[in-house]
Amino acid sequence: MSEAALPTTVPCPDCGYDVPAAPYCVRCGEWLEDDLASHPTARRGFGAAPNESRFAPKLSTLFPQLPRNELDTFQLALGAGVAVVIALALGRLFPLALVAAAVLTPLLLILYLWEVDLYEDEPVHVIALTVAWGAVAGVAMGLLSKEIVDVDAGFVAERTGRTVVWLGIVLPLVGVILMLVGPLVLLPYRKFNDVLDGATFGAASAVAFVGAGLLTHSASYLGTGLRPVGDVVPWTVRVIALAVAIPVIAAGSVGGAAGSLWLKYRAPARDRNALGLLGNPAVAIPLAGALVVGAALIQLYTREWLQLALLVATSLLALLWLRHVIDVGLRQESAEIEIGPPVACANCGKATPRHTFCASCGVSLQALPKSTRPGRLALPPAGQEAS
Repeated sequence: MSEAALPTTVPCPDCGYDVPAAPYCVRCGEWLEDDLASHPTARRGFGAAPNESRFAPKLSTLFPQLPRNELDTFQLALGAGVAVVIALALGRLFPLALVAAAVLTPLLLILYLWEVDLYEDEPVHVIALTVAWGAVAGVAMGLLSKEIVDVDAGFVAERTGRTVVWLGIVLPLVGVILMLVGPLVLLPYRKFNDVLDGATFGAASAVAFVGAGLLTHSASYLGTGLRPVGDVVPWTVRVIALAVAIPVIAAGSVGGAAGSLWLKYRAPARDRNALGLLGNPAVAIPLAGALVVGAALIQLYTREWLQLALLVATSLLALLWLRHVIDVGLRQESAEIEIGPPVACANCGKATPRHTFCASCGVSLQALPKSTRPGRLALPPAGQEAS
């Protein structure tokens, strides 16, 4: 069934194309029904989850290429992991809680990449230059931080001007650069030409870096026994931040910065202003550095509950930034692609014209695991408009 053979079409108010009359535009994912009240967000939703607002910094941002049932499983796993971390801390098993906090988010992200099989043609290259690079760089940074400043498990023994300069500014900025190096090696490869690719590479590198760095500079503390001396409340608050807030800040910041590089140098020219200033690497990379430095200074200057609240607020900002980068990545491919015959949507199971978004549930067909996609849509060469 081609676009011409469809019984009715309607003009999309967002992209301007005539598209099949259905709940969602197959080209841009816009909600097409007259009654906006029946749409879950009363506006165009997030490309990977149209039932969610683009302005809601939800954890679905970290797993954008999963159907909803699998997304629920991953979010439950994250919640269960946080519960385990808290239980270990409350049981005064602080070293075990620290290890669990360090590996939780990186492990889930690796399982996610495996589950969606994003880069099945070159898995070794992609994993080595994102997750493995982040881990190696994190170990190097952890060793360096131990040599420069006396710090274990994220607790600073004494806050001095030297500590603030190194732990609060210099090392976080160096870390942002190191987290971006692995993804940048993949930037010239034409097969990795989506903004979503850049965001994924950056986020994967970042969480691996954070986890490996934490384990490395906390190595001496991990050898103090299962129940070292320490107050339960500060430790519990700290491991919650280390398990979720710190990795999310790194993933959102570095993923957003990497996405800006892909948007500028790999996306078609028509899409390069889609993020405004955030799509300019000269703005995005310093902003990523500012968020990571801000998180480091929060850890140095605030205590317990205030620290956790500020880190959570910062992580929500980083997550919202990454969410908009991913949304642009999911929408960038559709401008001049012809609408094809019906295919089954792996998310809702209904038939939808073959294009970029499902006409029934609005999910991006490019936001699904590659093994369930109806075929990857071709992009024009970088810097050229589709025709």
